[in-house]
Amino acid sequence: MAPKKKTVKEAAEASPAKAKAEAKGKAKAKAKGKAKAKGKASPADPDDKETPAKSVSAPTSSPAQESQGQRGTKRPAQDKKSPLPRSLTPRQLAVEDSEACSMKVLSLNVASLRSVLNSDKAAKLKALIEREKPDVFCLNEHKLKEEDIEEIEAKLREDLPKEYTTYHWTCSTAKKGYSGVTVILKASQDGAIPSPESLTVTKGMGSLGEGDPIASEEGRMITVEFPDFSLVSVYVPNSGSDLKRLSYRTDRTAEHCWDAKFAKYVRQLEESRQKPVVVIGDLNCCWKVQDIWNMHERPDFPDGLAEKPVADQYTGLTAAKKSAGLTPEERESFPKMLEEAGLTDTFRAIHPDATGVFSYFSMRFATCRPMNKGLRLDYVLASSSMCSQLKKPFAFRRPAGESGDPTTKEGESSEKPLPRIQDSFILDEDDLVADHAAVGCSILVKRPSTSTSSQK
Repeated sequence: MAPKKKTVKEAAEASPAKAKAEAKGKAKAKAKGKAKAKGKASPADPDDKETPAKSVSAPTSSPAQESQGQRGTKRPAQDKKSPLPRSLTPRQLAVEDSEACSMKVLSLNVASLRSVLNSDKAAKLKALIEREKPDVFCLNEHKLKEEDIEEIEAKLREDLPKEYTTYHWTCSTAKKGYSGVTVILKASQDGAIPSPESLTVTKGMGSLGEGDPIASEEGRMITVEFPDFSLVSVYVPNSGSDLKRLSYRTDRTAEHCWDAKFAKYVRQLEESRQKPVVVIGDLNCCWKVQDIWNMHERPDFPDGLAEKPVADQYTGLTAAKKSAGLTPEERESFPKMLEEAGLTDTFRAIHPDATGVFSYFSMRFATCRPMNKGLRLDYVLASSSMCSQLKKPFAFRRPAGESGDPTTKEGESSEKPLPRIQDSFILDEDDLVADHAAVGCSILVKRPSTSTSSQK
C-alpha cells in the first residue's frame, strides 16, 4: 500500500523552515511575473544627476504592439563609459572689406572674479583673452563689492593686454558679494572701437527696474551703445534651488516679472535708439531639448521628444522638472521672451541641429565635464534684423574641412544689411576658467570711419 501524501499543512508542520522558503520563492516569482507583464522599469534616482534617468514606458495594449513600438524607436545602446557625443560646430570665417569690419564679443560667467584671479585660473583667463582677442569682454557673476573694484581692476589691467583700456562695472547693493556684471572694451584705432571711452553706458533697466529690487539693486545688466547696435551684457536671476524666484522669472501676471520686463527693455531700447540689439550672458535657462544632457541621450531624441509640448518632455526626469533653469515654466517663458523682444538665438540659428554642445558643467560632480554632461545656460541673442542671413544654409559659412575664403552661393546677393551676426560659438572644449564655458559672437559692422560714434 502506497504511503499517504501529506497535506500542505502537515508538510508545513513537519518542516516549517522549508515550507516558508518555498512560499517566499513562489511569492517572489509571482511578483516578478506581474512586473514583467506590466512592462515596469527600475526607477532611477531622481536626485542623482550623474545617472541618466530612464524613460518609463506607458503600458501597451499587447506584447506584439509593444515589441513593434520598440523596434520603431530603438537606437544603438550608448556606451556609458564614453562622453556624450558632441556635434561639430565649426567657427565661421570673418568677412571684411573696405566698408565693414568684424567685432568680436565674448562673455564668461566666472562665479567669483577674485577667486579666479587669486588662483591658477588667472592664467587660463589670460590665455583665453590672448587667443580670442575679443573687442568686448563681458564677465558675469563677479561677486565683487563696490569697494573691491579698484583693486581688482588694477589686477586685471596687469594681466590683460594693454589694449583693454575701458572698464565698466555694476555691483549688487542689496546683497554684498553677489552677482555683478563687467564689460571691458579694447581700443583699436584701425578696428571696431577706436574710442571706447566715448561710448554711452547704462547700468540696470532704467525706469523699468524702479520698484523692483532684483532688477535695480543686484547689478545684473550693463548696456553699451555702439554706433551700429546696442549691446546688453546680462546675468539673469537664477530661480534658486527652492524655486523661490520662479514666479518672479516667469509669471507675467505678477507685479514684477523678469522675462516680461527684460523683453520690454530690449524692445524699447531698439525702438528708442533706432538700431538693433545684441544680448549676451548667462540667461539661466535651458530652452531646447538639445540644451539638457540627460534629455539629449534619451531613446526618442531628437525625433520624438523635441516635438512634444515642454511639459511632456520630462518622463522619468522628475528632478529636472524641479531644477532651476530646467522647469517647464522657464522653458516655456523663454521663447515668449524672445518673441516679445524680437530676438533670435544666434547659436541655434547657425547650428539648429547641434547636440552635445553645452556651456555649463556642474563642479559638484567630478564626471560632468569629462563625460560632457552639461547644460546650455549662456546665450548670444540678437535682433532678428541682424540674423536674417543665418537662416540661409551656408551663407557666409565655410563647410567643415574646407579651407579658403567663404563664397556666396550662386544667385545670392553678397549685399547684406549691416550690422549682422557672422558667427556664434560656445568654447566648451576649452580648459574652463570656471563651471561655465565662454560664449561669443562675431558681428560685421561699419568701419568707424564710415559711421558716427555715440557720444556721452
